[in-house]
Amino acid sequence: MKKRKIMFASLLAGVLLISVPVWAAEEDTAKETDEVKVEAYLDEKDQDICYVEAQIPSLPSNTKKIRFKLEEREKDKKASKEVWFDSTKLKKEEDTWIVKLDDSDLESGVPYEVRVYAQLQDETKQELGMTAFQINETVVGAEEKEEDAKEKETNAQVKKPEQVQIVDDATANAYGYYTIMGNTTVTAEQMADLYKAQGVSYPADALKSGGAPTIEDFCEIIMEEAEAEGVRAEVVYVQSMLETGWLQFRGDSQVEQFNFAGLGTTGGGVKGIYFPDVQTGIRAQVQHLKAYASDEDLNQECVDERFSLVTRESAPYIEWLGIQENPNGGGWAAGANYGDKLLNIMSQLKQIS
Repeated sequence: MKKRKIMFASLLAGVLLISVPVWAAEEDTAKETDEVKVEAYLDEKDQDICYVEAQIPSLPSNTKKIRFKLEEREKDKKASKEVWFDSTKLKKEEDTWIVKLDDSDLESGVPYEVRVYAQLQDETKQELGMTAFQINETVVGAEEKEEDAKEKETNAQVKKPEQVQIVDDATANAYGYYTIMGNTTVTAEQMADLYKAQGVSYPADALKSGGAPTIEDFCEIIMEEAEAEGVRAEVVYVQSMLETGWLQFRGDSQVEQFNFAGLGTTGGGVKGIYFPDVQTGIRAQVQHLKAYASDEDLNQECVDERFSLVTRESAPYIEWLGIQENPNGGGWAAGANYGDKLLNIMSQLKQIS
């Protein structure tokens, strides 16, 4: 493949080396067929990221989702830790599913295998295919040319990559849209600073009784609740700012409701849901976002009384939260360009240093 050749050449001169496949599959466990192709490759721009793709031309008719299982290859199977990932389909009209792994999932010099399964409606799994790979980090002089690096590849020094905090690219998907689920990419301080830049008054008297006497406290609660469910905190923040007019509550909801996303409001003066405190209101918002963006179970007790009304995983991107822009016909808000309005605040947030 042309893409693989470009990747391999850049890796020889750069940081990481990945070869796929490294081994043949075991006859007693693998169920690879000529139809299913599974391969792994590094991101061309960020070589700390590895993608695994499965091309599956025909699925069992009762398939619910496609899942990938990652294991260390050479460990005893009883001791080996397996990690499961839900995949994303590249495009509706294509037959390729993909997962993204980073250096929080993989270690240098460790052989891995990834097996692909169809999870069926009865919750059983059918194995479709597998691949195996190993990532090595080679250290070469910055002045060396690609040809020199290739010659010295066999003698290159190998070391374990430094452990760094992973902040994944929220738009690293086939559409380039902003994903709702994932790691938070901003800090609570950035959120608070953007709020202060608006020149509005924080409703301290009302929100203090709900457990958030300052904007810093409010943003820390967002961070905590978003992390608990795997939702990006910046998505929760920009939505709460849009829905409440920077916590000024000039719409149907009132500040005393601790409802920061218009949950239950339908217009015409309908005030929506009341929550007992700030934390519960933000938790409900986070859970409602997770309902739209994912089909995974909640990690905390459900406080979103409208959670079951959402079509699960119908809006995995900010751009699809608006009903008018959602190709699935659902969404959070009926007004036009809802996602664009959220992304406008997001752009301001990302510019805060």
